[in-house]
Amino acid sequence: MALEGVDDTFDCILIDCQPSVFHLTQMAFAAAHVVVIVTEADIYAVEAAKRINEFVTQRAPKDLANPTLAVRGVVVGALTITALQAEQRDSIRSIFGDLVWEPAIQFRTTLAEANTDALPLVDSHVAEPRAMYELLAQSFLKAVPASWAVAVVAELPCP
Repeated sequence: MALEGVDDTFDCILIDCQPSVFHLTQMAFAAAHVVVIVTEADIYAVEAAKRINEFVTQRAPKDLANPTLAVRGVVVGALTITALQAEQRDSIRSIFGDLVWEPAIQFRTTLAEANTDALPLVDSHVAEPRAMYELLAQSFLKAVPASWAVAVVAELPCP
């Protein structure tokens, strides 16, 4: 009801949420159709992602009067290729299974610095990261039907 009339002209509404599961996040969950969890391959971030999934599956139906709310995707972001992160990435895949979208988004300083370097998205320096995001967008389109509100819960640090 919170989005009634607002979402008539949009195919999809993304609601960016903190991973806290406090009041504002819960209000977004009440208004959303699905949840997408964005996490890092870090033990604390994985635990937070598990708590969010648990809240959505166990508490949202009753506490938020949103019985159809479901986690439709888990995105692994800010990935650096280290043995520890590879282990945590594999842990995320074993916990969430088919909900994990590919590809995992690798940490790229090129993207973080693109704005200050004034690089356009068509520049060859950002071609590989752009391709990763295009693949991720395809995963999104497969998992989330048009005309739905999506609560995106991000456990990523600010740059």
